[in-house]
This record gives sequence, structure tokens and C-alpha cells, in this order.
Amino acid sequence: MSNNSDIATVMEKSHSTRRRFLWRVAISGPLFFGTNALPKWAQASLLPTPGQSEGPFYPIDKPIDQDADLTFVGSGHKRASGELHIVQGRVFNIDGQPIPRALVEIWQANKWGRYQDHRDDSSLPWDYNFQGYGKTRTDEDGRYTFKTIKPAGYGQGRFGRTPHIHFKVNGIGFNELVTQMYFADEPENNRDFILRNTQRKESVVVEFKPVSSSEKLGTFDLVLT
Repeated sequence: MSNNSDIATVMEKSHSTRRRFLWRVAISGPLFFGTNALPKWAQASLLPTPGQSEGPFYPIDKPIDQDADLTFVGSGHKRASGELHIVQGRVFNIDGQPIPRALVEIWQANKWGRYQDHRDDSSLPWDYNFQGYGKTRTDEDGRYTFKTIKPAGYGQGRFGRTPHIHFKVNGIGFNELVTQMYFADEPENNRDFILRNTQRKESVVVEFKPVSSSEKLGTFDLVLT
């Protein structure tokens, strides 16, 4: 009787953790973002986020689970391997006004540098507990939040890639933005052939800071034309 009770407790904690994150996403403004609007000095004129390659592994066949928490698959009870990272941000137009209901999609490699896509035929491990792709819509203040893990870089030499997360953003009446987000202070950043040739590359490099013993938080704002 005691063993069954212990198992039920563990399963409930797993579901509870996932529910808490999705609830934090729903109310992410008060938790993470602070004020609802950019200060007036920042609304004058924003430069659009530089576009980058979509890459070969944008998922053609989307996974069944497509929510904003990539660290669990479906109702699974085991978390994906890797360092937990929360990516938050806002989507703006070039006048500094938030874009509500914009569709934000992300996809990325797992902890070992392999995409959760069968077209990636590398010998790196496959993480069955990692979603690999997620999507959400911005709220009325243009906010979005994802929970994921830090991906590894992959490849070597001139075509080696530093750790990165792919983004695709669509807002009604705006041009689609496809770009990539990078992690600050990665030694491979200076050698990455895509990042190295990006204008205003500082706008796509994000610094993550600890917000708990197990999670780091970074802010990646996006500007559409």
C-alpha cells in the first residue's frame, strides 16, 4: 500500500511541475516581465531582428505535443536531459508597439546536439523525453515564454555550429521572421559561420541568469516589419 502511494505521489509531482510552468506562461507578465509597455525613449524606432537561415530541420511533421514546455513529451513523467532554460520575450513592430496573438515557434537540437527529427541521421543520442519543437501565441502585450533545455553545438571546422535555438514568428499584417537565438559567452560563437556573418549579432545573443537552483532565464525580444 505504501509503495503504491509513493508512486502516485511521484506522478502527481511530475504533472504538478508541468502545470505550474504552463500557468506561469499564462500569467508571465507579472512574474517575469514587469511593466506592460516599452519606455517612450525605446518606442521611437526599433531595428528589425535580423533574419537567419531556417536550417534543414524545421519539422515538416509536427509532433503531437507542441506546447511551450519542451522538457516533457505528452504526459510523460521523465524530464528531458539537459540544463533547464526559460526563454521569454516580447514581439514588437518597428514603432515599439507590442504585437498580440503573434505565432512564435521554436525548434532546436537536444542536449547532445541532435535534432528530434528523423532526417538528422547523426550518431548522437536521441532524447525520447525531449519535445524538440514548441509553439505559443503572444498575449495582448506581445509576451511569450518557453521552457526548454540548452542545446549542444554540433559539427566541426568551418561549418560547426554553436548552441542555438531556431525561431519562426508570424503576426497578421507583418512579414514572417525566421531567425536564431544564441547563448552569450559560448566559445564557439566567434567561429559560427552564421552568427559571424549576422548584422547586429548582439541582438540575437542572449545572456541567461539563474532564477532558481535548476533554471536559468533569458530575454529575447523580436521586432517584425
